[in-house]
Parts: sequence; C-alpha cells; structure tokens
Amino acid sequence: MVGDDGLDDSLTARIASLEAEVMGLRNAVQTRTVIGQATGLIAAVQGCSPQEGFQLLVRMSQHHNVKLHTIAVKVIDLSAELGPRQAVRAVHFSTEPNGNPTAPDWPGVDVVHAARLLVAAYDAAQETVGTTEERRRLADQVTLAGQLLAERLTEVGWLTDS
Repeated sequence: MVGDDGLDDSLTARIASLEAEVMGLRNAVQTRTVIGQATGLIAAVQGCSPQEGFQLLVRMSQHHNVKLHTIAVKVIDLSAELGPRQAVRAVHFSTEPNGNPTAPDWPGVDVVHAARLLVAAYDAAQETVGTTEERRRLADQVTLAGQLLAERLTEVGWLTDS
C-alpha cells in the first residue's frame, strides 16, 4: 500500500524504526562515554583496575538507588568541584565495601550530605525558568549550599581554611 507521501507504508515504518535505532545508539554512546570517564576516574583514584572501578561505580549506583549514568555524571561533576580524590571519596565512602552505609560517625557523611544539597540546589536552579525573584532565591540556595559544603570540607580537613 502506498501512503500519502508516495512511499510504501512498510518502507515508511522501516525508516522510522531505523531512525529510532540510530537515536538510541547515539544516546548509548553518550551515556557510555560518561560512564567510562567516571570508571577511569575511580580506577585512577582508587588504584584499581578499570573493571574494579566499574564494579565500584555499579555498587554506588545501587546503594544510592540511581541509574548508573546519573551517578557517573555526579562523580564527574563533583570531581570538577572537589577534585578527583575528594569526589570519589565523597561518593564511594558513603558505602562500605559490602554495600552497607557507613557508620554515621564517619566525618565524610556530613560532606556527602552537603554535596547532595549543593547538587540538588544547583539542579533546581538550572531547571527553573520562573521570575527574577524565584531565580534569585534559588541562586541564594546554591550559594548557601556551597558555603555549607565548604564548611564541612574544612571540618574534615579536606579543604584548608584560607
């Protein structure tokens, strides 16, 4: 059967299917690139093989109950803010090797919570297209969350007070 555009309906369906597949493959390449970067960062910081780095990233993803790509993006983003070692420590050491949460008295727990607040505030500010007042309020939240993170990093000795 020939459609309105003069193409066979099965050919049109096949073209649409191939276009969807190409888009999926492009997305997969972008996702794998970020996961590969985070895996390499973890492997370098932890002094382990890439396979072990990937398994650690998977455990972080499962512990935080977020997609692998999402935790990889957070590790990469935090490494830009905190540096590679502190970023991996902040995300990794929020779980023990067996996958259980660390004891609440580990000083990095406060750092991880402060970093999560900063990321959440930043994400909210980026997604908002509201009024100037709303954007200013969200910018203030980002600033306060950043100050809290700096305080927590200083408290545990990961950031020197200058």
